[in-house]
Amino acid sequence: MTELALPAGSLQAALVAFSEGADAVYLGMKSFSARKMATNFSFEDLAKLRQVALTQDKKIYVTVNTLVDDSQLGEVINTLKQIAFIGCDGVIVQDLGIVGIIRQQFPSLALHGSTQLAVHTIQGVREMVRLGFERVVLARELTFEEIKLIREACPDVQLKVFIHGALCYSFSGLCMASEQLCGRSANCGACAQICRNYFSVCADPEVNAALSPIPEGQRDGWFFSMSDLKAGPVAKELQDLGIESLKIEGRMKSPAYTALAARYYRSILDGKQDTEEMDEALSIVFSRRQTAGWLAGYGRTKQDFSIRKTPTLGSTSYPSHRGLKAGTILLVQEGKAQVRLERKLSLRDGLMYFAKGKREPVDAVKFGLSMIIDQRGRSITEAYRGETIQINLPSSTVLPRAGEQLMVISRHDQNIALLSESLNPSKKPIDMTITLENEGLTLSSGQGTQYFALQLSQANMKQETKANLTQIFSQSDTSYFTLGTLSLENRTAFAVDDLFLPLSALKAIRRAWYESLDRNLAQFFTAAETIEPITDKLETECLPPRSTLQTIEKLPFLDLKLLRQKAEQGEALSPMLFSFENRLYLPLSPVMFDEGRFTDDLTFIVAKLRDEGILDQVLFGLNNIGQISYFRETQIACFLDIYLYLANSEAAKLALTLGLNFKGAYLWMERHEGDFTTWPFVPTVVEAAYTPPLFISRSCFRHDSLMLSCEGCPHRGSWYVKGDKDRYKVLVEDCITYLVKA
Repeated sequence: MTELALPAGSLQAALVAFSEGADAVYLGMKSFSARKMATNFSFEDLAKLRQVALTQDKKIYVTVNTLVDDSQLGEVINTLKQIAFIGCDGVIVQDLGIVGIIRQQFPSLALHGSTQLAVHTIQGVREMVRLGFERVVLARELTFEEIKLIREACPDVQLKVFIHGALCYSFSGLCMASEQLCGRSANCGACAQICRNYFSVCADPEVNAALSPIPEGQRDGWFFSMSDLKAGPVAKELQDLGIESLKIEGRMKSPAYTALAARYYRSILDGKQDTEEMDEALSIVFSRRQTAGWLAGYGRTKQDFSIRKTPTLGSTSYPSHRGLKAGTILLVQEGKAQVRLERKLSLRDGLMYFAKGKREPVDAVKFGLSMIIDQRGRSITEAYRGETIQINLPSSTVLPRAGEQLMVISRHDQNIALLSESLNPSKKPIDMTITLENEGLTLSSGQGTQYFALQLSQANMKQETKANLTQIFSQSDTSYFTLGTLSLENRTAFAVDDLFLPLSALKAIRRAWYESLDRNLAQFFTAAETIEPITDKLETECLPPRSTLQTIEKLPFLDLKLLRQKAEQGEALSPMLFSFENRLYLPLSPVMFDEGRFTDDLTFIVAKLRDEGILDQVLFGLNNIGQISYFRETQIACFLDIYLYLANSEAAKLALTLGLNFKGAYLWMERHEGDFTTWPFVPTVVEAAYTPPLFISRSCFRHDSLMLSCEGCPHRGSWYVKGDKDRYKVLVEDCITYLVKA
């Protein structure tokens, strides 16, 4: 059965998701979550939810999906200790160092690959399996047909696919905009959502007009704002395809959103036909412009140059929640508006209209509906589709014009009743042994041993001593432990059932015992972790300053297809590669949708370099996990480049297990210094002045942002855009968009 996985930004959202039909939730702890600004979960919250999940046969996935540096490894390990103690059904991971830690220290935790790893190819999925992942969350940029190919080629790994919610402009994990412009790393959960900012565009004077067209009326907009994904129509098809999990985005959204999303998609997966009201309610609680995304609204089945006829994927006219159209404004007069309705409205509903903005093309004016007057002049509480009504407009703001749309952005009754969070936590059963002696008893378990003085005597009548002790120690109150199985060892002078054990004393012993276990547990969770220095380091090459390995357009890789075309025309390859001192470098693209073509081009390039007698001088830079298997099999010299993030010593140790002809690696490019005493080799630090592309996107700027037709398109282009202060260059190559600093 395909599971429906809902976001849980809080305990309340998780409880609501379960109550509305979600099979699973995914959540973050207080640290190392890619949604740092969500409420997130404490240890106590997770323990409570775990008990609910076990009782209701639901699943919990915990996200530990940020990159961490060496200074944070101890805290990561302590977080994983908490998760492992409570238990969950999978840990969603991006950092390869955390992968290694879980494999070695927490084998009970199932590894799930985060979408932050940008896995979008068959070989990428297979490499994840080799690394120990049992589930892979695929990149959101894949079409249904591309997912189908992966499913058929990788039948033995679980796949998770996004079906609803916000889409990032850039590939998840490859976005550098927030860190570059605001010092807030998206890879650390602090994304500033630069893609939702407003920009103006102008032509690139250095290219011909065909490569820098700007249609009339498209000079300003939210050019990198994506429409929200809404894949209700294909959710059932994904289920039929055998996708194990369908994922809804939204840990930053309200429990009401979680409830409505669970209800809507549960109905679809269960085959119910009447979902229109649920669909409308979900759109009103939160929605930007909605499309089926790359999954089913891209207009192509694969990365080719077929002409796209479907609506664009952007939301360039307004980047935020717009709800649904409630009606059309017919007349505005004296602070009131006449509106022709297209759907029901009630008093206290939230409304919005657009007005000409001062700094940006439009301002969104939001207000609550405080009055409804029907055509007979009566004050009413609700009105319906087809009716014309009069409403009050907000004072002290720009009024709308006749012909503007009125949007409904909230319903007066959409807030859901809160569920009780006074829940019993999940408890860890532990096996205990009680040793009875004449003047006391000893309690022992895998968590510790403790002696308690207790005067034992002969009972006046036969006792059920073991049953009584089992009952007493099964009651652990607020402790995170409880009794598993009890073993009893009698070293007294009396038969075990002839012993008198005072109840009040046993209860005090029980309380002290469990308190000591909880203290030991707290100390275990916070114990300082030490990673031993490595003195005998692997000798690797010091790689060039990363700014020397980029094209004139500031792209940090070379296009294999272009290299092949030029080589087939008789040009030598060596002048086309990056050179530094006595080495040649060929960094590979982190994006390779046509994996077969990519591999064919790579094989051709390798053969050509061998024919030219320079293959031994070339180092290939790996920028996606899907590229590892080729270089393991061929043993061609390579290095781990800037998009295969090595953020810490544990990731470096894992890198040496990949079976590569490994010559070196760059340190995670968002860190410009480090203590490498615990590393098995010394990485090359990317210079602070280096600026990688801010975005790498499958969304074509020509088509999805400027809304230009695919007819006659050269599949490439160049423009300049300007935000609040700085200017950037937009490049389109083969319908992939890159944003670089100008």
